[in-house]
Amino acid sequence: MAIPLYVSGTQVMQANQQVVVELLERDVRDGTASVYVLVNAHSSKLRRESPEYARLLADTERCVNLPDGASVTYAARLLGYGDIGRCPGPDLMEAVCAKAADQGTPIFLLGGAEDVAPALGQSLQSRHDGLIVAGTATPPFGEWSPDESRRLVDAVRASGARILFMGVSAPKQEIWAYEHLDELKMPIVCVGAAFDFGTGRKARAPEWMRKAGIEWVHRLLSEPGRMWRRYLVGNTLFIWDVIRYGRRPAPLPDRRT
Repeated sequence: MAIPLYVSGTQVMQANQQVVVELLERDVRDGTASVYVLVNAHSSKLRRESPEYARLLADTERCVNLPDGASVTYAARLLGYGDIGRCPGPDLMEAVCAKAADQGTPIFLLGGAEDVAPALGQSLQSRHDGLIVAGTATPPFGEWSPDESRRLVDAVRASGARILFMGVSAPKQEIWAYEHLDELKMPIVCVGAAFDFGTGRKARAPEWMRKAGIEWVHRLLSEPGRMWRRYLVGNTLFIWDVIRYGRRPAPLPDRRT
């Protein structure tokens, strides 16, 4: 039995893209419903702000927590886990779509600003011949009403998709996916900003920055007004959690909060 791997108090799966692609293929084949969560330094801040997010991260029966940010992989090495792999959202989405195209597995794209999801579908199909985009949806920003959530669930189910990609901000996408997992009955991959990168709406960092693990610097310089707090506060909290939790899980919030 594998030893649980904890980074900054969150259990993370040791996996690279190929491992995740194979795991998703198995989920589709077996009809297993899971939420695939990309864990990075910002997750430490989100876990403090959202008890719902903290609890779903701890539910490793229904959620697959993947190492997204380079900070997670570096911290894992410092904690003695060695190389745990890495699954950045944009790269993972491309790898999964390549396999889905090969296997004839329909996908659904939910999220992004107006017209982003349809544009992403066309872009993915141009890169992965045979990919079936069963449907797209661009829900409004802000909180989704119960009626809106019902409309989205019905649209995904009626489309015949077998994998759902969500390109909504965290933790909104993860919480929504977790709450509706039993209705959707499929693997849900939460990739956030990968929708914008996949359409070229936002420029991704050069490959050398990605390989060096400093993609976050590019995002900070590209959107300083929006991203400075995320990296300044989020990275500080992440480092503190790595130190204080070591290889242990963070305590769950009181269910009354």
